[in-house]
Order: sequence, then C-alpha cells, then structure tokens
Amino acid sequence: MLPVVSGQTDSEAWVFREDGRFGVAVPLNSPRHVLEFFAGARLNAVERDIGGHIRTLLRLDSGQEALRNEFAVLCAQFIELGIGRQTRAHLISDPLAWWDRWRQLLGNTNRDQQTYSTLGELLTLERLLSQSINAKWIGPLKGSVDIEATGRSYEVKSTLSRYGSVVHIAGQFQLNRSRHNPLYLIHHRFEPSTAGDSINSVVLRLIDHGLVEEELEALLSRIGLHAGGAARTETYRQLESIIYEIDENFPSITPSSFRNNIIPAGIVSIEYDVDLSTLQGQPF
Repeated sequence: MLPVVSGQTDSEAWVFREDGRFGVAVPLNSPRHVLEFFAGARLNAVERDIGGHIRTLLRLDSGQEALRNEFAVLCAQFIELGIGRQTRAHLISDPLAWWDRWRQLLGNTNRDQQTYSTLGELLTLERLLSQSINAKWIGPLKGSVDIEATGRSYEVKSTLSRYGSVVHIAGQFQLNRSRHNPLYLIHHRFEPSTAGDSINSVVLRLIDHGLVEEELEALLSRIGLHAGGAARTETYRQLESIIYEIDENFPSITPSSFRNNIIPAGIVSIEYDVDLSTLQGQPF
C-alpha cells in the first residue's frame, strides 16, 4: 500500500495491490460490513495493518488489468476530498449511497428484480416453517423448484406490477410435477416501501426459526446477495400472495406434453409465459 499525496496535502488515501486485485482505499471511522459488486469492480470494508496500527478501510478494487486506465478514473473520484472535505465525508458516512449512484449509471441492472424475487422465496420459506412444514430453500442452487418440503415442492414467482399476473416459466422442467409429490406455484406481489420486509430482516427471522446462519449466507452469496450489500436492506411491502396447485388443469409445457413423454430431438430449452389471472388460486 502506498499513500496518495495531492500536492502537499495528505489525501488520507492509499493505492494497493493484493491477491491479483488493485485499487484505492480510504479510512473508515469505525468497523462496518460493506460488500458490493459491479461486473468488474468491488467495494468492501477490510481491516489492514498500516504503520503498525490496525485500521478499517473502505476499498474500491478491480482485477481487470486491461481496463485499469478506465478504472483509474473511478478511483480518482472515489478518493476525492471535495470542498471542505465534504465529498469524502459523504462517502464515509454512507458508502452504499455512493455505490448505488454508480450502479444506476453503470451496472447491475437486474439487481432489483433479484432482490424482490429472493425476498419472495425467503418469505415463502418462513411461512412454511411457521406452519410446521419441514421446508428447505434450494432456489440459489438452480434446481427445477425453489423450495423442497416433505412430500411437496414449491416454485415461487414475484412481481412489482400492481395488476399484471403473467409469470415466466424458464425451462421445460420447472413445472414438471411428480406423480407422488404435489407441486405448487406461489405468486407474490410487492411494492417498494420504507416500512416493509427486507432480505436482512427475513434472514434474522429465519435464524430464529432454527436455520443455520452460515448456510443461509452461503446460499445468498451464490446469487450475489452478500452480507453488507445494499440490496439486502431494500424494503418491500407485500400486497398479495396467492398459491396455485400445479395439476392437470394448470397450463404448462413439460416432457409429458409431447408424444411418448419425449421432447423432440433438437429442442434444448422451452420458455413460456403463463397468465395466472385465468386460474383459480388461494391466498397463501
């Protein structure tokens, strides 16, 4: 780590290279959990020994050597002090606000959808556990369903649309029901709200239900929702929650839709949309 000096002024910033990554760092006043990603950059809080003292640093880093000159422009803005040190003060007081402004401009356009979709899966898991149903969240493992329970399975879909009820089915196996285990689809309708559920709040409640924190965090990390990320603090209010049984009356395309239960050769994936407003469901 090398200190950044602007003229004769100590900028209270460092450049560094560590474990194949490089970037800049500024001091944080107190330890805190920060971990956010762009496609090619990362913002995180770490502790490092500087001059014999352990200090908490806010670091912006990247591992893309070919784009280091472009990344340097972002780094220069990151360590800027500003008039009266106000720019730095705003960064230190709310690192995630700084990150979110750049995210809106440059990347992670699908993060919001992932946030409320994951929230819907976690709320479903919580509700099943509260009904003494032995359920396990497997959505991040990219299986054909989101939640497995004793003798049944659940696929979870969420939306921010106030009126639309069209869900996207990704693949010919997503609604492929078993002869012995019932399959259900749960549709959540959310709206952004300052007073609602967040991923962090539901995780705490799931831990109270007896789930292992490390296992939950590992699953969330698989889909980019790391502890300390701003997405996990976003709150949504649930407007509606409907459950549908995937039976012979539910429109679906599965291997059984084809002759001899065999998908024609050459077809590798089937995706389609289902309008739930044409179906009869029950409040969940």
